Amino acid sequence: MIYDLTILSLLPNTLGAVMPVLPEAYASFSATGRPLGAFACEFGTLNRFAFLTAYEGVEAIAEERARLMTAEDPYKIGAHLACVTSTAFKPLSFAKPITPGTYGPFYEFRTYTLAPNGLAETEAAWAKIIDRRHEMSPLLTNMASIEEGPQRMVHIWPYQTIEARMAARAQASKEGIWPPPGGSGRLTNLQSELFVATSFSDLK
Repeated sequence: MIYDLTILSLLPNTLGAVMPVLPEAYASFSATGRPLGAFACEFGTLNRFAFLTAYEGVEAIAEERARLMTAEDPYKIGAHLACVTSTAFKPLSFAKPITPGTYGPFYEFRTYTLAPNGLAETEAAWAKIIDRRHEMSPLLTNMASIEEGPQRMVHIWPYQTIEARMAARAQASKEGIWPPPGGSGRLTNLQSELFVATSFSDLK
């Protein structure tokens, strides 16, 4: 399975025009992939939506990328877009398949940039503690980019409340499993953003 994370960045003061048509854009987002979730950024760079899509393999996502290159306005909100970024990811060995359901509505997207050849060491450290961390709050996925450029690892954590997030992270820190011991040595940049599932998202 390959996942695509597309970020739609809107021009200022365009939410009113975009929100009524965004559900349709999500439903028809990809010709070869399966929509999983649509999220609005709450804390981070605002006026951004994250669309998460599943593909059976690299051939399917390549076909979709080719379609987008020739489409004039593939998302039907082109007049309101500031920019679009898409990145393909492969789930790490311990990541379970993403199953649509109600886990949020808050989703923390944590993006770590890895040093060259740093994924294996980082993944091994995470694998040792992830089961226990998952018991404290579920991990939706942890995935590594397969595009050119610096490799990024994105892990997504759903929470029912902000208080639940704080409690889970505090407990993990108290037990000494967070950050994962030995899992930070190959990281070069860390970023966290909080998204909220939209009403039409398959991941709630």
